[in-house]
Amino acid sequence: MLLWGDRVKPPVRTRVVGHTYGVYYTLCIGLFRPTVRVPRTVMPADPVLYYMPHSDLVPGVFAARGFRHFAWVNDNTVGGYAAALPALTSGVDVFRIGRGGHRTPYEQVRDFLRERTGPVGIFTDGGRRDGRVRASLAALAGDTGRAVAPLRIRADRAWAFQGQSVPRPFSTVRVARGEPIPASVLSAAGPERSRDLLQHALDVLDGAETETAPGVRETP
Repeated sequence: MLLWGDRVKPPVRTRVVGHTYGVYYTLCIGLFRPTVRVPRTVMPADPVLYYMPHSDLVPGVFAARGFRHFAWVNDNTVGGYAAALPALTSGVDVFRIGRGGHRTPYEQVRDFLRERTGPVGIFTDGGRRDGRVRASLAALAGDTGRAVAPLRIRADRAWAFQGQSVPRPFSTVRVARGEPIPASVLSAAGPERSRDLLQHALDVLDGAETETAPGVRETP
C-alpha cells in the first residue's frame, strides 16, 4: 500500500528520474528474485523503529516477504519514488513524505509512527550521500516512545548502482539486527550523544559479516 503524507507534487523532472529508478529496481527484483535466497523468518511485532543506510533499500525489498508490519519511510523525493514501485510489488507499505505542505517532513513521519503498532524501517540518510545517522531519529524516539534499533540487509554478492546495492542472481541476502536502544536512553543522552550512539550501533553491524558481534542477531 502506498501511504501519503502531505500531498505535494514534486517537479516533473524529479518524478521522471524517480520513476526511471523505480522501474530499474522493479525489473531487477522481478528477474532476480527467484534465484536469490532470502531469510524466511518474520520480524518481531514489537513497535521498534528500525533504521538503516539508504544503500540497503534494494536488498531490503528482496527480503520484504519475510517481514510483517514493515514499511519504508522516506523523506527524499527521488528516493521515495524509486522505492515505491519495487516495494509495492513486494507487498511492503511505502510511506511517502510530501515537501512544501502544511507539516514538515519530521511532523509527517512522527504522526505516521504514532498511528502504527508494528516495527517500521526508515532510511538513515534522508538523501545524504554520506549515510550518517540523522539526529532526528532520537527526537522521533522521544516523541513516539519507540525504541530504536539498527538494521542491515545486505547481499553477499551485489552490483552497485546510483549508491544502491543490487543483489546478483544466486546471491544470499542476510539480515542483521542490533539490540533496540530505549527512547529514554536517547533522550537522556542529548542530540549529539544520541546520534553517536545510533551511529555506533549501526557501525557494529558492519563488522557482523562472518561472525555475530555482541548485541547483534543475524539471520542467514
